Amino acid sequence: MAINLKRKRVTVSYREPSTDEDLSEDSDSAHIRERIPATPGRRSARHQVQVVVPSSSKSSQRPTSRAEAPSTRRNTVARLRKKPVVTYRESSSDDEVDDDYAEEKEEATAPPQRRPRGATAAPSPRAQLARRPRGRPKSALGAPIKRRKTLQQTAKIPEPIISDGRIPAWASLPYHVLLQVFVYASHPLHDENMVPTPSISWLARTARMCTAFTKPALTALYRNPPIFAVRHKRADLVRHLISPPSGAEDHASMPKRLELDATRMTKLTDATNSAADLVALVTALKTLRDIDIFDPIDKPPYRERTKQSRRWQYPDSLFDALRQSDLRLRTWRWNKTFFAHDLLWMKNVHADLPFQGLRELALNKFHSNNTWDATEIDTTAEEQLASALAALPTLSSVTFESCTVVNKHLLPLLPTHLLSLNLTNCAELNSEALSAFLTTHGSRLDVLVLNHNQALDISFLIDMKLTCPRLEVLRMDLNYFSSFSTSHDNEPLYDDLLREGDVPSWPSTLQVIDMQYLRHWSPNAATGFFSSLIGSAPELPQLREVTIVASVDIEWRKRAEFREKWTARFQQVFAQRASPPDPHLVSLRAFRESKASQGDATEGKNDSLIDSATRSDQQGQVKVPAIHDDSDSDAPLVPRRTMGENWTSTRLRTRGKASRKYDESSDSESDDYKASASGEEEQELFIQGRCHTVLFRIDNLRPREEIYGEGDFLDSEASGDEDWDGNDYAEETTLYAW
Repeated sequence: MAINLKRKRVTVSYREPSTDEDLSEDSDSAHIRERIPATPGRRSARHQVQVVVPSSSKSSQRPTSRAEAPSTRRNTVARLRKKPVVTYRESSSDDEVDDDYAEEKEEATAPPQRRPRGATAAPSPRAQLARRPRGRPKSALGAPIKRRKTLQQTAKIPEPIISDGRIPAWASLPYHVLLQVFVYASHPLHDENMVPTPSISWLARTARMCTAFTKPALTALYRNPPIFAVRHKRADLVRHLISPPSGAEDHASMPKRLELDATRMTKLTDATNSAADLVALVTALKTLRDIDIFDPIDKPPYRERTKQSRRWQYPDSLFDALRQSDLRLRTWRWNKTFFAHDLLWMKNVHADLPFQGLRELALNKFHSNNTWDATEIDTTAEEQLASALAALPTLSSVTFESCTVVNKHLLPLLPTHLLSLNLTNCAELNSEALSAFLTTHGSRLDVLVLNHNQALDISFLIDMKLTCPRLEVLRMDLNYFSSFSTSHDNEPLYDDLLREGDVPSWPSTLQVIDMQYLRHWSPNAATGFFSSLIGSAPELPQLREVTIVASVDIEWRKRAEFREKWTARFQQVFAQRASPPDPHLVSLRAFRESKASQGDATEGKNDSLIDSATRSDQQGQVKVPAIHDDSDSDAPLVPRRTMGENWTSTRLRTRGKASRKYDESSDSESDDYKASASGEEEQELFIQGRCHTVLFRIDNLRPREEIYGEGDFLDSEASGDEDWDGNDYAEETTLYAW
């Protein structure tokens, strides 16, 4: 007899369950049948499967061939295919909680199974795990682990606005009103890197929504056409502006500003030459006022390109087209790297009619060492540049960026009628040259911006009240950048930011003071600087924004006390104490409901006062008058109401003393701020209280090109708690490991 080496298969039952027999199956046999895979469909006829037919006594069994139950096999296979997918991943504490919750749902949806009487089965490990109290996982010490919430969970849901549900007739609004609405809602169309925003597509859809919306929406879109923001449709937009379709006569009068990236100018519409398209574009726009041809690398950290690329230059045909047009420009930008001529050519361009009305001029990368051919000219670069600026009679704002030509020789030659001066990243600018310039040219200045000037300290502030009596905006950013990414030459080039004993003076017309990264000075000099601002508060009635970010190099305990003291003083003196907006004025319906509720509350209040007065007269209770507190607290003084039935005069007097004692201790720590530690006598401060922005920060952090925050150090992978809604399905236990 041959030996059969085949492995015996486990018997599988394909018999349809009856009403009584299937429900009385043992849990173990059901568990085994559930995990047996289905038999493949294509099998040889000689492979017979023994089918076990359980009976009520579990003793009578007979072999049944596969052909005897064709219908029962299909039902059983369909039932076995519904089993869950088996995974072999190691489970963690979070997985156990998720499995328990999933099992709980399966148990809730599965039909109940009946067991025979007296039959008991050992619970499975999964069933034992399900009996555990489910909740948040616990740490090694036994305390619950606090799960991190996502941004969707931490974001506050805004309260719904109560309204009548009436949609105003937007289409009936005048054109100038709709234009302001669309401009406000869509700004900006692109960011500083020329990346488009969703406002562009929104304006295009709004223009097609209604006939009344077409012109104001297109005007808001074409005021500054996003030529380099829409990369794939750049050529179509340029062609549309050059030759608008029939019936769109207003398109030529919509653009007011044109921003062009010089590095992409060759890819405007023609791959070989973009001068023809640029000339046609400028000629087609009849109401153009501002032209800004910029280089994206002319921004922090102000480094040159490491890879050489094709350099674009100002075409002569562009200025010929401007001379033949009727344009009157208001703003223009010059970049010395785009020049094909010398500075005398720029002076001749300024003499043309389109530039005679120029108000704002920006100059980039003008250096004092002449790189052009000036063998026949005896004048210096400073004198040539000054003569070119003198040819603009209406010039009121000048911006020098990354220009070494800005020095003690150029500043006295600038026009005397300037209203705004911006000096950014000028390495040759120092405080002596700036003080001399402000003495002769600062009487009409309204805006003074001094950012990233490595050799400029703030000693020029000593006489600013006299030299700049009309100054309204003062901005200084003292963060400097290295020449190369591998070098470290971004330290200040001055000895002291402000010497001890020098006290700045502030013009009374100042509205904005923004000075950041103040450092490289002594604690006494910093104290004198802060004291000058606090002492000048009575003379600064128009000040609305104060931003001071400084670094004081002292021991950390003293720096903490120093920071706490001056932060409290600046907040107390300049911060605006305005009440929040009334939530009842969001709509007419909310206003009506608030008035109605106030009317009902007033009637009820009068009735309650009459009833309480009657009860107090009958019961002989004492009425406590209003308490007048002489402390410096800003809390409103609310008169004490009549005491109720459960309040006695002894308890009310005790609580009043306790609260007043707490207020005095808190005020003494924040306002007085340990005057004995600094050796100064506490003086009464003048409360200006009109600034909507007061940012005062003192730390010992070194300014960097890239400031990293908390988000830069978070894990890039998911934390595993994204599906947790913040609620636990079981009560928290009070048991701990210890």
